Amino acid sequence: MSKTKKTKKAVRIIIISILGLLLAFIVVCAVVLYGRIATISSASKVEDGLYKIDYKQEYDLDKALSSDINSTEKLLSFISDEFYFGYNFSGNADEYACSAFLTKTPGGKYAAGRNFDHGRTDVLVVHTSPKDGYDSISTAALDMLGVGSTNGTEALSFSGRLSMLASPYICVDGMNEKGLNVSILNLDKKELHQDSGKPDILVTVALRMLLDRAADVDQAVELLGKYDMQMMERVSQHLFIADKSGKAVVVEWTKDKMEVTDSNVCTNFELAPEGGKYKGLCDRFDKITDQLAEHPENTAEEAMGILESVSMTADSYGSSTTQWSCVFDLDDYSVKYVVGSYYDDVQEIRPDDF
Repeated sequence: MSKTKKTKKAVRIIIISILGLLLAFIVVCAVVLYGRIATISSASKVEDGLYKIDYKQEYDLDKALSSDINSTEKLLSFISDEFYFGYNFSGNADEYACSAFLTKTPGGKYAAGRNFDHGRTDVLVVHTSPKDGYDSISTAALDMLGVGSTNGTEALSFSGRLSMLASPYICVDGMNEKGLNVSILNLDKKELHQDSGKPDILVTVALRMLLDRAADVDQAVELLGKYDMQMMERVSQHLFIADKSGKAVVVEWTKDKMEVTDSNVCTNFELAPEGGKYKGLCDRFDKITDQLAEHPENTAEEAMGILESVSMTADSYGSSTTQWSCVFDLDDYSVKYVVGSYYDDVQEIRPDDF
């Protein structure tokens, strides 16, 4: 073989090798980025202030549960590493007041109502369907992602969509396909950090765990008992948990233990220390309790009416107002949303809508 032919053959081998490496690189990038691209592409506007996203990216719940996430900073660090290749992700954590309850419906089923009271925020409805967990619909305040009309970043801009990749771990309420409902509500007490030697879990990660892996209240309580609970910034939280069998509890924590109180109503004071003597501790709690006593069965529309009756204005709780109200149909697996206290404008969202 002549020297020229040998040179041409060597060049062809080099070119083929480079093309092979380039193709392999493209395939790897496609595999790594597909879920992210599919997720952010699915984000869409339902109406002013209300958005939805179909989360197709794996969000590594097992890794989150084994990472001893014990603060908001560590959650943001985990999110940065897992979703943004180490690029620093920041969000806004703020105090919020809320109300939640469970009611029987005229058909003998159950629905859960929830008000989220907070500073001005747009709302994101997140649909997840993990390979090793239950399908769920949950809700996030976009302000916590630094996104939305009050943050100077449009929700459906590229940076806004990218921020939504963090949404599974900052949701504050939701339900899964088994009819389990979970809501996070703030408490007017200093943030709590348990330290009994169990793995740490941040309260928003706990909500994601329950929606993904608990089919009912009993399973949810059992799962929570395996962790040391860690609260968000400045104040503590408790969890309102209900299921389609009609069981509802409020789960709270002290330094030493987890307290579980049977209750179909929850607002922003600790139930366990009060031993059932709740009258007069919170106007919203009293109003909901009285209405449920007078009218124990409620349609979704009537449940939304109860939420409207305890919705909040800026004058009633500092700068917080009711940013969204939602009614979870625990048997039908659908959610009705009202944004910004416009109670004549109800948006129903089902899994098929994503």
